[in-house]
Amino acid sequence: MTSHYGVLMIAFGICLGICQVIVLPPVGAANILAVQTLAAKSHWNVMRAMLRALTDRGHTVTVFTPFLDGNRDGYTEVDVSGDLKVRVGLNVSRYLGMQTVPMFVAYMVNSTRTNCGSIFKDRRMREIFDSKSRIFDVVVAEALWLDCVSYAANVLQIPIIYVIPSPIVTHWERSYFGHFPNPAAVSNVMFWRSVPKTFADRLANTLHTVYGSWWLWREGRRHRQNKPLPSDAVDLVKPSLTFFNTHFITEPPRPLSPDTVQIGGIHLAPPEPIPRDILEFIDDAPHGVIYFTLGSVVLMSSLPENVVSVFRECFSQIPQKVLWKYEGDMKDKPKNVMTRKWFPQRDILCMFRNI
Repeated sequence: MTSHYGVLMIAFGICLGICQVIVLPPVGAANILAVQTLAAKSHWNVMRAMLRALTDRGHTVTVFTPFLDGNRDGYTEVDVSGDLKVRVGLNVSRYLGMQTVPMFVAYMVNSTRTNCGSIFKDRRMREIFDSKSRIFDVVVAEALWLDCVSYAANVLQIPIIYVIPSPIVTHWERSYFGHFPNPAAVSNVMFWRSVPKTFADRLANTLHTVYGSWWLWREGRRHRQNKPLPSDAVDLVKPSLTFFNTHFITEPPRPLSPDTVQIGGIHLAPPEPIPRDILEFIDDAPHGVIYFTLGSVVLMSSLPENVVSVFRECFSQIPQKVLWKYEGDMKDKPKNVMTRKWFPQRDILCMFRNI
């Protein structure tokens, strides 16, 4: 009797194992919820490259973003351009008042918390929070100055991965990673020297770091009291992994925690052919070419006229030719200057060594 019972149990075990092999899908791919919290094009470039690398490897991504590229296999976009103000081509006067630490910190805290509030109040995000029909394995989000983006991971009870497209912001390292870098060796991101070499530099960097950290705490506390968010009422999930858009060959040496990975250059694509008129302009530059741009956030044409005139005068007196990213027509443009609303920057820098 016992032998028959044992045979039956073995047969049952074999059948169960076969059923599991047949029914259960293969394990490996993850279902990812991605959140782009800052509507800046340069920041999105890094996040987009990261998400494409994930989908290329078989993972499924649902991303809340104001920058739409179009859905593809394993990649679904949720348009939040109506919730977030896109920071592309802004008037430079908007940033002239942010030349001090208090003003800059206040702007970043207000912007980050406003964006977090807008995204997590979005109807489609609330549906994900309230519905249990779709299961996500991990949240991938951009975190810059505050960790309110972790709220999605708290609600869904899953891990979160940070993607940070900027240099490491010293003020929040303790909050994110549990350690604080030595200010005698690691410069604050807003300090005027990349490496504090002298005693005066180290002392100034220390004071600057303490001052900026205090302002960050002060602004965060003020917002939590005056305009609280749901994320303020919970102990936010800490990142399991953080990807930085940095690389050790271009950054000063500094300690990094084991849960950080440098992915600098992940968004770079192979160079493409340069437009003919730009190519001829560069080829006709025996003394080399200067490429001048302020990026995509601000409009160069919004600079005060007295500032633009100084640039024009300086460029007119040098033997090099100048590619100047400038929107619209320029008055009294020097003969050695070419202006365009947009230049293929990477293609130009990759192809020519005299830039």
